[in-house]
Amino acid sequence: MKNFFFSFIAILLVGCQYSPLPESNNLIKIGGIAPLTGDAASYGTMVQKIINLRVEQINQAGGVNGQNIKILWEDGKCASGEAVKAAQKLIGVDKVNIITGFSCSGSLLATAPIAEKNKIILMGSITSSPEVTYSGDFVFRTFPSDASQGQILGQAAQKKFKRIGMLVEQSDYAMSIGDVFLKYFQGEIIKETFVPSESDFRTRITKLKNSDIEMLFISPQAPAKFDIIAKQLSEQDWDIPLWGNEMISNDLEIVSRYEDLFQRTKAVSASFLAPENEQLTTFLRSYRELYREDPKFFNYVGATIDSLDILVHAIQKVGNASDTSAIRDALYSTQNYNGMLGKFSFDANGDIDFTHTLLQFDGEVFSPLEK
Repeated sequence: MKNFFFSFIAILLVGCQYSPLPESNNLIKIGGIAPLTGDAASYGTMVQKIINLRVEQINQAGGVNGQNIKILWEDGKCASGEAVKAAQKLIGVDKVNIITGFSCSGSLLATAPIAEKNKIILMGSITSSPEVTYSGDFVFRTFPSDASQGQILGQAAQKKFKRIGMLVEQSDYAMSIGDVFLKYFQGEIIKETFVPSESDFRTRITKLKNSDIEMLFISPQAPAKFDIIAKQLSEQDWDIPLWGNEMISNDLEIVSRYEDLFQRTKAVSASFLAPENEQLTTFLRSYRELYREDPKFFNYVGATIDSLDILVHAIQKVGNASDTSAIRDALYSTQNYNGMLGKFSFDANGDIDFTHTLLQFDGEVFSPLEK
């Protein structure tokens, strides 16, 4: 399949400086909703930076059918109510008919009914709740469902343990992984849940420690929350096997701070890993040149780029950025799309045919348990 964006790959040169193009009426306006403040801002702001850079690259290469793209960002704060307000503004005031950038499942799920009513395309970049699968005909994502993350963790745990403890945050993302995990792990469970505002887990950790469990499974909403939990776990003389969702493994700064904890507990996690490829490597080089930093979560970069690129591909194919029904149909009909993630297709629910990978701490970083 012809992929338009290869035509502008040549502009991704090391040291290239990007400057905003002047505004005009010849614009394709796309809304962006991401957690730009709060615990989840660490990956929301990264998604914003990736999409902004990609938009600039596309515009510098001639835009889409002669039109430039402009992203209008709103802070969803990883909160359903805030995401709804952001979507209402983008649709009602800014008159966008496509919204992307979503990096919290709850935000996308809350805005889906509004999108369906108004025939607005929603494209999740790193939204992974299983509920997204059935959230609407205009909803897509370039990230696998947490059903796969919970499944591979649950199946692996079922083979090793009979009695485990769980520490799960009360959020759509964290609880959905825990729920799927429990479908595949049939042993005894001591479960503790906590609200997002909680920051002292010592009592819960002590209770779990005294419960004669063989493994502790942690499912937080964001790395910032796991950072607090890991600090309080490291204070305990407790070498319990530590398993968890991808939030315990994908922030390299946190991993480096608790290498001893991960090593002692033989920590296991699950994540979504994009294969290394030349185009992704070149984009990362441009990202570093522009922002003077590495993307905080490398495993999210490819999916985020593809969330924008495949929208642009569909718009170019349709030839009209306002015809969202035709864009929706173009997305569903796209098969074996050759993106940053490799080749993928959308199924009848707007999900892609990719899955998570089981990781184990190897003494320095988390790496695939099986090559």
